[in-house]
Amino acid sequence: MMKNSPYTWVTIKYQDNLFDLRLSDKEVIEEIRTVDSEINIAPMLNEKIIHSMQLMAAKTNHTHLKIKEYTMQYKELRQINVSQHIEKKNGLSYLSWSWAVDQLLQLDGDANWEYLEPKRFGESMMVFCKVTAFGKSRTAQLPVMDFRNQAIPNPNAYQVNTAMQRCLAKAISLHGIGLYIYAGEDLPITTEVVA
Repeated sequence: MMKNSPYTWVTIKYQDNLFDLRLSDKEVIEEIRTVDSEINIAPMLNEKIIHSMQLMAAKTNHTHLKIKEYTMQYKELRQINVSQHIEKKNGLSYLSWSWAVDQLLQLDGDANWEYLEPKRFGESMMVFCKVTAFGKSRTAQLPVMDFRNQAIPNPNAYQVNTAMQRCLAKAISLHGIGLYIYAGEDLPITTEVVA
């Protein structure tokens, strides 16, 4: 254990790996890193793993530790590079819905989504998806479209399902993951300052 006022670092072994836990002066776990990294991985871990680490650190430090509530922020989520998971059709880019869901659940194990009642506009249809993650709910809408991005008159179940899955990926992007795709960008926008 090393002291680094106002923080204390505790090193623990969890599943054959070493982790450094940064504790505040109030015995709250502020950060979790692998010993060879400067990256805080606490937001990526599920509650069971963090709880196990908390118990190990408490034994090492002979105290009861609390976990700092941490929610990833939009600024962090929008910088995730999704370029390897983009599907292109007819010159347009789409984020793979299955990859988007996987990333979402890795980053927020409590995330959930629901499809709202579709709305008809004449013969065409609009689908809606609400994704709740990172403490916020965001709703996206998407028309049921063909390969030319034209609304499909009287869409069948397959076409509606396809639109629903694309709408799910779009709703996830409203939290920041892959949003830049919808702005026509190839890479995420970073917040770096150029001198």
